Amino acid sequence: MHGFAIRCALGAVSDDFDFVPRLGKIRSQGKAKTQLNRLKRAAAKGRLGTRGRKSLTPGAVRHAGRGKVQAALARHWSNQRTRRVIVKVHIARAGPSGAAGFSKHVAYIRREGAGREGERGKLYDRSVDETDAKKFNDRANEDRRQFRLIVSPENADQMKDLTQFTREFMGQVEKDLGRRLDWVAANHHDTAQPHVHIVIRGGSTRNGELLIDRKYITQGFRARAQELVTRELGQRRLREMAAARSNEAEREALTAIDHDIARRLTDGRYTPEAEQSGLSRFDSAVVKRRLRFLQTLDLAMRQEDGRWTLKEGWKDKLRALGRRGDIIRSLANLEGRKIDASQLHALPRDFTGSGDVVGRLAAILPGDELRNGKTALIEGVEGRVWSVEMTEQEAAQLPKVGGILSVGPGAVEPKPADRTIAAIAERNGRLYSEALHQAADPGSSAAFRLAHKRRLEALRRLDVVQRNSNGNWRIPADFERLASIADEKRQMLSIDVRSWLPIERLVERRAETWLDRMEPSVVDGVQGALAKELNASVQARRAWLQQEGYALDRNGHMTPDSAADLRGGELETTIGREAARTGLSYEVLKQGEQFRGSYTRDVELAQGRFAVIEGKNGFTLVPTSKQHLNWRGRDVMLNRSGRTIQWGIGKARTRGS
Repeated sequence: MHGFAIRCALGAVSDDFDFVPRLGKIRSQGKAKTQLNRLKRAAAKGRLGTRGRKSLTPGAVRHAGRGKVQAALARHWSNQRTRRVIVKVHIARAGPSGAAGFSKHVAYIRREGAGREGERGKLYDRSVDETDAKKFNDRANEDRRQFRLIVSPENADQMKDLTQFTREFMGQVEKDLGRRLDWVAANHHDTAQPHVHIVIRGGSTRNGELLIDRKYITQGFRARAQELVTRELGQRRLREMAAARSNEAEREALTAIDHDIARRLTDGRYTPEAEQSGLSRFDSAVVKRRLRFLQTLDLAMRQEDGRWTLKEGWKDKLRALGRRGDIIRSLANLEGRKIDASQLHALPRDFTGSGDVVGRLAAILPGDELRNGKTALIEGVEGRVWSVEMTEQEAAQLPKVGGILSVGPGAVEPKPADRTIAAIAERNGRLYSEALHQAADPGSSAAFRLAHKRRLEALRRLDVVQRNSNGNWRIPADFERLASIADEKRQMLSIDVRSWLPIERLVERRAETWLDRMEPSVVDGVQGALAKELNASVQARRAWLQQEGYALDRNGHMTPDSAADLRGGELETTIGREAARTGLSYEVLKQGEQFRGSYTRDVELAQGRFAVIEGKNGFTLVPTSKQHLNWRGRDVMLNRSGRTIQWGIGKARTRGS
């Protein structure tokens, strides 16, 4: 009777607090004490063992960095019932333009629509609720790197104050790293899951660089965030964990269950019976549900012997499905032109089996937020809506929503540096080093050799080459071919803007428009809604031109004289508008003369995009291209030579437009 009562009482405790007592052997106190002492000694020395984990390859980490001990201890900070937090980290490095790219990310996390009520995101720090972004960017002017974090607690909607959580989180990070950090953050509520963007200055050689241990980046940040969220909301109940696990079984995205399946694959196959000892009865049932769901997605196949075969690339396809779901949810809150989500298709970066996509830019959504990436939605002439993941550099080439463009694969050219590296390695037993390079080419500069090392470091991250512990590089026999394949995988998209203005603004515009130049092949044999709209717009455009007295040839195209008159008229109108805005007079860029000024902004016309260059006494307008995007806001020098305009920054750097 007493035993029954005790069991009933314990059952009640388990129901309320998810506590299940289990009998076991009495542990040796001496062994525990020995393990504790060993841990303390290792921590005192600043290093801990990594038993059971694969060691890093030689040269994988150049420095230990701060937080090494804390990262090793991270696995002791959490358990299975700790609140889950997703932490993404990206280390952005200063490029050729210095720290200019850092300020772009700070501006990005403050973008419109990120706030709780759709307002602009507020930037805060350890003590100020609305800090000055310019001052932070000025302090980071000489920084060599920038740490970017996204911290997304699973139960963020239940937390009282994300700002206070962030301050406590960063305070704990500072204790772990043993250094006061210069950081700013912004809370985002524009997705289904509220999250925090944090930017940490990386410092410079003059004021002290911030080096963080690799394991702290991958484990320490997340463990500290989980610790704080669990402290506020309490540990996850078993019922909560079971419900979350069960909900993932039929989710069209890459889930934790998929990672469990991937770890237990043998030769691409999963054997449920062989894993019963490693899984609970509940987990085993959930995995089977997941496999059956993957079968409905044509990503898994059950064999006659009960084993499951996963299709090649199944995880990548699940990631794509998850991204598609995010895009569809974003479309629900999108203002303006309605987009048919049923026609949504992802455009692969390699464009396998497809040509260039021609269409109308329907929307620009956030993409890779750590790298300021964008997702462009393009309404194709054939009727599909294409989602294209773009880098920050690619997205900068896009017109405003409504513009017409084509997107295709960028050309991949063989790099001279690869030929040089391959030639040196061939003469030195498939090895390359700076010393071997200098011996082969004594006249090469240190900067020239450094460029080759940077190229190899980029290829190392793509598993093309390996770096030995002595600093030498092992170069494979087919190095140039492998490097070319790696470049193709991360090649830049080719973006050609056909019209910077929407179609509806072209029909009656006093300018030479894309409708006047559009090739019939764009819409020939195409039945999509956009193709029909373009055909109708072309006919309306020709009727308007005739009504206004502009000459057309027998094919319905404007004569060269009419086109020239329209181009000149559009430029004159734009010049008058810019003169009124700036208070400056227009200066014609004459043959052989130079014009110095600041590249202040762009104006998008029917005939193309023009840069506004403002000098001391006047301004000028010149056609601009993607090569000049990074020059915006800088002082430039222009020089006309024939029909070509040479751009320059200073005296040594010139490019032809």
